[in-house]
Amino acid sequence: MTASVHLEGINHWFGSFQALNNISLEIKAGEYVTLLGPSGCGKTTLLSVLGGFIQPTNGQVRIGNNDMTFVPPSQRPTTTMFQDYALFPHMNLRDNVSFGLRMAGMGKAERHKKADEKLDLVGLVADGSKRPHELSGGQRQRVALARALAVKPDVLLLDEPLGALDLKLRRAMQDELKVIQRQVGTTFVHVTHDQEEAMAIADRIIVMNSGQIEDAGPPSQVYNQPATLFTADFMGEMNHIPAQIKKGKASTNLGTFPAQDMPDGAATLCIRPETIHADGRGLSLGTAQVKNVTFFGAHIRVILASNEKPDVTLLAHLPPGDMPKKGSKIPLSVDANALRFYPECC
Repeated sequence: MTASVHLEGINHWFGSFQALNNISLEIKAGEYVTLLGPSGCGKTTLLSVLGGFIQPTNGQVRIGNNDMTFVPPSQRPTTTMFQDYALFPHMNLRDNVSFGLRMAGMGKAERHKKADEKLDLVGLVADGSKRPHELSGGQRQRVALARALAVKPDVLLLDEPLGALDLKLRRAMQDELKVIQRQVGTTFVHVTHDQEEAMAIADRIIVMNSGQIEDAGPPSQVYNQPATLFTADFMGEMNHIPAQIKKGKASTNLGTFPAQDMPDGAATLCIRPETIHADGRGLSLGTAQVKNVTFFGAHIRVILASNEKPDVTLLAHLPPGDMPKKGSKIPLSVDANALRFYPECC
């Protein structure tokens, strides 16, 4: 089962602190959405509002065609999966997964059959008689997912479910979550502060900041065409270069660049490190001296000081075969379509 989600004008205060500020959001049935942002941005509060654990100060929550604003969690067509697996240590995996079905009054044979179906979905049907302590962290996470899906929620809420896993296991679970979500077709709403995780699994990313929605869109759009300077900075590393825009041209310490459709005045030019090259293609950024080089496997992280303006420092991600020497001077250029300008706030 699956359902759409509609949040309209959601505001919430904790005392004098406004945690959510006029949030309106539509999530399609069967969509995988991540709520992404730094600690304190309101993403977990919004998930709690959706799950019924917090009643908003004002606004409306609809799941499908039903108003759920004041419906308690136990009566909503939602299930929440937390970072803490919260498996019952005295129960085997089959009984853990079927626990919600047991509480709903389903007979033992039928609920065990459905539990085995969900354990099979996460690749653990052969381990149904084991206890949670016999499993690895990743396996326990899969059991928690199977338990959440066993009650067939219309919407599955995931509150930083992969945060306790190591990097390799976390990436493996990201792949599994996406595949399983596609198989079951359930609407997933996933909270994370990890930008890479959000881009790996989401159909759409909702970037939050200070209780508001800062940006929203497919991962490629939010990363390559961020709507605001906050999003540009939060979604990976970014070079900032002061600019003055006049009649569609931006003057900077590194040269003059096209800035069509931008208003005249002060602005910030943002350039992703991976769009900077040392092979001359694109728009010239002049030459720069290599200050530091770090090998990251898939790329080389290079910190550079502009020869034309020594006070300007740039960060570039170069191909792993282009290892420059510290102190050397290299020509820099940038993809013309990678330039992003943001007017200075008033």
